[in-house]
Amino acid sequence: MAAKEKYREPTYLEYGFGELEHDVIKKELCCYCGTCIAFCPKIDKKENRPELIEYDPLCGLCYAYCPRSFLDMPLIEKNVFGRSRSEDEPLGIYDKVVSARSSGSDILGSAQDGGVVTALLARALETGVIDCAVVTGRDENWRTVSKVATTVEEIVACAGTKYTINPSVEGVQTAMDQGYKKIGFTGTPCQIQALRKVQSLEEPYQFGQEKIALLIGLFCMENFEYESLFQGLVKGTFGIEPEKVERFEIQKGMFRVLSGGDVHEVPLDDTKDYVWKGCGPCFDFTAELADVSVGSVGSKNGWSTVLTRTKQGSTLYEDALKSGALEEDGVTKKGMALVERLAKEKEDRFRTTVSDLAMRGVPVEIKR
Repeated sequence: MAAKEKYREPTYLEYGFGELEHDVIKKELCCYCGTCIAFCPKIDKKENRPELIEYDPLCGLCYAYCPRSFLDMPLIEKNVFGRSRSEDEPLGIYDKVVSARSSGSDILGSAQDGGVVTALLARALETGVIDCAVVTGRDENWRTVSKVATTVEEIVACAGTKYTINPSVEGVQTAMDQGYKKIGFTGTPCQIQALRKVQSLEEPYQFGQEKIALLIGLFCMENFEYESLFQGLVKGTFGIEPEKVERFEIQKGMFRVLSGGDVHEVPLDDTKDYVWKGCGPCFDFTAELADVSVGSVGSKNGWSTVLTRTKQGSTLYEDALKSGALEEDGVTKKGMALVERLAKEKEDRFRTTVSDLAMRGVPVEIKR
């Protein structure tokens, strides 16, 4: 990582949970990344929102860490890549873009699309790049939970997209508490933003950021709230109990639920009522601050689109390819055009959302 610049004027870093609640949570800007919950022992979660459990008027960690209180993307990009993205880089800064898939049948049988995230985490663990991986698992009712995986088998067991919001960054603190020193993490763009912001902060906000060794980001247009998605769509529209769901997919503009060998689907536009409100103020489709970004858009079925961004990410990907853990194919012009179109759509939605919020007296302090 490049030499760090000062992140923000100290007055902003002295704000506490009261300001976080007023500026972010009550105004429905919270992306529920879990960063404040993870790194402040005085904050817990209740009904999908952070909640203060012990008052401390002098602590401002939560406001400083939150990616929605303020976010200076150009500065963080300089810290991560040595420069800020230019206007002709709609997918952010990257070295290489390809289609890839896992070579392991066990991974392909469990994972979403090409299984690249699972294969990369497994390879990173096997070669000592990381000593654990923070991943998102689920119970039999599809309720998500952060897990610290220390074996390839545990990583594979958590493969697949869950499509419901989860404060996954919690798992990073759990891994630190358990003594791990080279932590891999996979998550959505907002979660990657949060961890990169944390890495960019100056003293006195140091707690072991150097232990975050690898960030793999997922393409994400939006995420869903569990109760709303399952009660409103899965059970309400399709009549499927949560434990009967085998898999979720988004294919060709359709949201699909697979259960009992049947496919139930609705146009993606019909799922807007189930989207987490905090997804609106987000511009990042391809996890631009990750070491490696992975998604299904732009590649044929069963393959994943991969953008290697940092030296760390490129080295890991090339090693996985050379070892035979991954196989590679090219991304077509049509595939790239689709990724760039969706990235632009999310950016346009962000700007519209920010404008609407400003008209209602809700400023969004995100410097793009």
